[in-house]
Amino acid sequence: MKKGVKKAVRFIVKGIVGFCVLFTVLILAIAYTPVSNILAKRLIVPESFKRSDLIVVLGGGAYRSGVLGSSSNERLIRGMLLFKKGFASKLIFTGSTITNPSRKLMHTAFASGITNDRKISEAEIMNDTARLLGISDKDSLAESLSSNTYENIINAKAYMERGGLRSCIVVTSATHMKRASLVVKKAGLDCGFAPVADYTPERTSALERLNLFHEVMWEYAGLALYRIHGYI
Repeated sequence: MKKGVKKAVRFIVKGIVGFCVLFTVLILAIAYTPVSNILAKRLIVPESFKRSDLIVVLGGGAYRSGVLGSSSNERLIRGMLLFKKGFASKLIFTGSTITNPSRKLMHTAFASGITNDRKISEAEIMNDTARLLGISDKDSLAESLSSNTYENIINAKAYMERGGLRSCIVVTSATHMKRASLVVKKAGLDCGFAPVADYTPERTSALERLNLFHEVMWEYAGLALYRIHGYI
């Protein structure tokens, strides 16, 4: 092997080894330090709401089997409890699921008209669940055309305008509320914010912190893209 080729191979090997070491250190730092918890804290919006015309529950994902993801379940319960306590007389569940995360990211990044998995509508699943739990069909409905947070809010705004509703309470996950609240403000809506309970400080195991890091990085990426598109 020529001297120049050997040198190039050594350089490549050193680069790969260096990358692997750096990647390992990064993963260990995320898993065993509170960096994820600190990043999550910057996304938290304190709850602030009063009795309103409408409760808007933002979808948080569903599987192809028709089962709601954990985020959707948390939001569904929070929204229904607020409704049962009399904070609004109407409920709207929003969101049609793009089950593939890469497709969802591309849809948001390029504001494309990508086709959703219409057979798996998180909004309809949540609405059906609410009906089974005693909420009347005249009091709740599903908005299953929106594919991201911006569309959730804009479609809910259109529903409010058609029905003469002036105020709302937005329900979503704790780390997602920052982005949702900024979209609400940009849309000019009079809405309070009712995030689900913030348990990000309790997520302290290695696996929980890695999952939380993925969650918060998704939100920070979403905030950046939304600023680029002028949604916030």
